[in-house]
Amino acid sequence: MIRERKEPIGVKNVAVKKNLVIVESPAKAKTIEKILGKKFQVVASFGHVRDLPKSKLGVDVDNDFKPSYSTIKGKGEVIKNLKSYAKKSDKIYLASDPDREGEAIAWHIAHALKLKEDENNRIEFNEITENAIKDSIKNPRKIDMDKVNAQQARRILDRLVGYGISSLLWKCIASNTSAGRVQSVALKLICDLEDKIKKFVPVRFWDVKGDFSGNLNLVLNRIDGKKIDKLTEEEYVKEIKALEKKDFEITQAKVTKRSKNSPNPLKTSTLQQLASSYLGFSASKTMRVAQGLYEGVDVDGTHKGLITYMRTDSIRISEVAQDMAKDYILENFGKEYLGKKKESKSKQKIQDAHEGIRPTDIKLTPEFLTKYLDADQLKLYRLIWQRFLVSQLAPMKYEQFELIATRDKFDFRGTINKIIFDGYYKVFKDEEDLPVGDFPEIKVGDKTKLEKLHIKEDYTKAPSRFTESSLVKKLEAEGIGRPSTYAAIIETLKKREYVKIEGKSFIPSALGYEIKDVLEENFPNIMNVKFTAELENELDDVADGHKDWVDLLSIFYKELKTYIDKFKIKVEEEANRIIESDMPCPCGKGNMILKTGRFGRYLACSDLEEEGGCKEKISLKGVEIDPEQIKEGKIFVKERVKEILKAKKGRETDVKTDDGTVYLLKVGRYGAYLESEKYAEDKLRMPLPSEIRKKLKNNEIIEKNGVVLINDLLQEIKYEEEKLIKEAGPCEKCGKPFKIGRGRWGKFLACTGYPECKNIRKIAKPKEEK
Repeated sequence: MIRERKEPIGVKNVAVKKNLVIVESPAKAKTIEKILGKKFQVVASFGHVRDLPKSKLGVDVDNDFKPSYSTIKGKGEVIKNLKSYAKKSDKIYLASDPDREGEAIAWHIAHALKLKEDENNRIEFNEITENAIKDSIKNPRKIDMDKVNAQQARRILDRLVGYGISSLLWKCIASNTSAGRVQSVALKLICDLEDKIKKFVPVRFWDVKGDFSGNLNLVLNRIDGKKIDKLTEEEYVKEIKALEKKDFEITQAKVTKRSKNSPNPLKTSTLQQLASSYLGFSASKTMRVAQGLYEGVDVDGTHKGLITYMRTDSIRISEVAQDMAKDYILENFGKEYLGKKKESKSKQKIQDAHEGIRPTDIKLTPEFLTKYLDADQLKLYRLIWQRFLVSQLAPMKYEQFELIATRDKFDFRGTINKIIFDGYYKVFKDEEDLPVGDFPEIKVGDKTKLEKLHIKEDYTKAPSRFTESSLVKKLEAEGIGRPSTYAAIIETLKKREYVKIEGKSFIPSALGYEIKDVLEENFPNIMNVKFTAELENELDDVADGHKDWVDLLSIFYKELKTYIDKFKIKVEEEANRIIESDMPCPCGKGNMILKTGRFGRYLACSDLEEEGGCKEKISLKGVEIDPEQIKEGKIFVKERVKEILKAKKGRETDVKTDDGTVYLLKVGRYGAYLESEKYAEDKLRMPLPSEIRKKLKNNEIIEKNGVVLINDLLQEIKYEEEKLIKEAGPCEKCGKPFKIGRGRWGKFLACTGYPECKNIRKIAKPKEEK
């Protein structure tokens, strides 16, 4: 017989309440819950839960800019679950990211859960480690409303600009265009640089070097005591040529003790710059990979956060981290390699006094973590780990021998260096290595002969276009945006097609130029670099509690509204203008006119508005239109439109369907493809292998008598693939034959039994002949 278990008198069977910790991401929740143990439940909000509505402005500009927040689509269930967890919890901790946006997320969650405003429930940590997490739990604080208001102000500023201006751009340019308080200034920087490049006039100069007796290699340095950067006066070249085989006097020969300090730890901007330069990562990819390293990975069965918070403009390193580095350096390098504490010399305000980006545990070397990280994670972690170690190492010390040889008014100079102590060079050397060698036995007053001159004629080069790396550097230098915004700015410029990418360089598109010109003409404050930078400083003042956020918005909006009202009148006037093109309408009723619609600019018949009129329309997507022509009321696009219409119709190929119908070569959203000339009837289309698409892109396909010759290439690829399938034999798992699959990394063998059988095989590369 089973006896019923009875509880002791006076004891109720009540579930013990847990402490609830709310973080932003599930990966972070997993790590933190393991650290805090059974008394804590850690759940994720998946980022923001409330925001301004997408369908309207959502800001009451007449009532102290009161925002109208609504639950983000899809987050209703998240809030419901958070409320359920909160009811069952004894204490709630808000642990969103340690920056202004994270503070705002905590505030929004507190409102959704109806938590008390004066409650100490906000915790923050710069790294996901046991010490940092447990220390934050011991020291909760109130939500910092100054930081929240700074973030609200930024969000509302961006909304006022975006909604106020973008809707007008839709009417005068295209519906996919937008204005952004920061992105538009970044676009201006790119366009202004392009203008400099276009206007650049090369200047001829001469690079002058000389081989002197005693194995000395010197460079022309001064003429008549004036330092020469580039020699541009040709008359001097003739005089210098006459000096060959002549004696010079040593007028300076001195040794100077020098040192080079190790580079600073990484911050967001330098991380993005180095990841772009060394690893080829985009800014968005860098931040995505860094987020994964911050949130942590499984290492020997334990989930570990590997780096500190990656959105920071600080290079400060905590005492604990410095001690960690000190122990590592003493153990692996020795006392003499230990660097001194560095102080930040930045003139700009450092947001929230974060640390720089560093590994949470320097003993977790890249070599140790190789088996736990994917290729991209390992590359970025190695960059962060090495830079942190290097930043804590001692300076490199060296002696520099400076030598100047003089004859008449010409000075030739050279330096040779001798490393006395390698310091941080032991781990990392700068890209421009110091020229090192033995010091010559020579002194002031000695003679040396100019044995041979090397005079190279060249021309000055135009400035280099921005890359992601140099654009981030420029934005930071100008004080535009903040660490969390750089990647978003760049992605918006690319997504909106305001810039084209050639190699790694940004080139403004015709659309980008048009947007820039319209904004610069009508919104000079928005497009002013100094104005935008000063606004960032004012947002910093709000975060520091030194400025009222409503006052900031009031001053900004008063000026913005004046510009918007003026622009609105101009847009309405432009909408009523008839702008004629040089493109005859197929209906024969004169030339077509320019229109702007939901999908951008297009040409329409001039009697479009008439009842029963011609409905012919031609999209102008991809057609560059000179803004000056629009102002003058007549655009010239006929030739370009004909090219686009011809390409849309397709080019004839030597490939045919089974019944002999010709396949046409067309270009769609995903690149080149083949389509039957009778597609409306037979619905036949054929994708092209990547090998052929690449040849088409590089203009390597022969066209004869208007026919693109690709059939032989298709047959050759088909033969090779059939051969590979035959050699592979049947699938070893299900016995069905393989087929050729194409993925991100190229071709592979895929079982035709998919989805029941998901077996795949790599295709072995052919061995090279020795």
